[in-house]
Amino acid sequence: MPYITNDETFEYHDDPIDIGLQPKKKKLSSGLSLILFLIGGGFFLQTTLAANINLNSGGAVEFGQGIAMTAACSGANVLTVTPNSEFANVSGGGDHYLKNITVSGIPAGCNGVDFNISTYDSVTSTALSMFNSNKTVATIYNNAGTFQIGTGGAGATVTSGSGAFTITFTSPVALAKNVSRLTLQSSAHVALNCLSDGVCSVGDNGPGGGTIFFVSASAFSAPGSICDTNCHYLEVAKSTWLTGSPQNDGQSFYLSSTASPLPAQDFSTSFGAQVGTYRGQAEKNNWFIGQGFRNTQLIAALSGNTSSNSVAVKARSFAPIGYSSTVGQWFIPSFNELNELCKYANGQTTGVTSRQCMGNTPYNTANTNTAEGFGGSTNYFSSSITSGGSASLIYFGNGESNWGAGFTNDSRSARPVRVF
Repeated sequence: MPYITNDETFEYHDDPIDIGLQPKKKKLSSGLSLILFLIGGGFFLQTTLAANINLNSGGAVEFGQGIAMTAACSGANVLTVTPNSEFANVSGGGDHYLKNITVSGIPAGCNGVDFNISTYDSVTSTALSMFNSNKTVATIYNNAGTFQIGTGGAGATVTSGSGAFTITFTSPVALAKNVSRLTLQSSAHVALNCLSDGVCSVGDNGPGGGTIFFVSASAFSAPGSICDTNCHYLEVAKSTWLTGSPQNDGQSFYLSSTASPLPAQDFSTSFGAQVGTYRGQAEKNNWFIGQGFRNTQLIAALSGNTSSNSVAVKARSFAPIGYSSTVGQWFIPSFNELNELCKYANGQTTGVTSRQCMGNTPYNTANTNTAEGFGGSTNYFSSSITSGGSASLIYFGNGESNWGAGFTNDSRSARPVRVF
């Protein structure tokens, strides 16, 4: 279908081929597909056009102009693609970068496909890096009309509209003046992979050999962990963590019998702030999401603790088979982390940290994540303690909080978790 602008006629077909802008009144040859000449220029302070580029041998045109094309999935429906640039200040000056691309007019026939976008200069056939330092392909998944970031999309976000999406690069790296053309292709959907894409959902296998049970869209801190101040996920070890065979987490001591007692404080020197009350108890700094890593470090380091009978030390030395590099990353969850794990174990929705685990009374295996091997009729250790030095637990059968002093001779269930 021809598209006419400024008295120039273009035809777009379905096979990506590098072409140049032709003289006025002449058409491009047929058989060309999925290629879109990127319009040069940029918005300075979002309104002022500040840069132009040349489309091969043609004249200068501007970013922000939509141009029409078709893709394999769109049939006779013409899509409108609008690239935009943004001025960015850098050391020694600034420049215009390809910031986002909007595609609109997408028909229902494109439901279920991935759109793959790449950009090129006017000289080579090598795709330019656009975002996340070296990503040359931006993939957008059309999930039944709702558009989402696709595989390899870390460093980009997608805004979904009706038959339209905008992909925005958090830290764009393609200079507008170097971009001469853009290709848009539709292809069969490739599912996100938690291991390679870092986009995980509750229930996915985690990158450390566990199972994802908590997802936070906003970053939280777990100082000293592999994600430090930019953490989004918690994964729990499989039920085989202690013995190599399913056993509902066994029974472990909180502290070795010869260990120093738990300190009569709440680990408040690490980070966080005490806020309000939580189930009738003053919420402590060592209860928060992200705090379990530091709590477990402190407990494992108590004088007299040994790996033979201290659950904190066992967690610190644990790594699933095939994941030896994760030694030192696993820990006993903090109280709030354990509350999320209790909800996951009972088949309840996680993610709202102020919501208490309700458990199942009596423990209903039909409503639990039985494949994870949690024991319902038992107390699980957290790594959080009260200001008086008592260890905190949660009974997975009903979500009830429990408190006990010391635990050098009282064994309970435990399951390590990992943050990333």
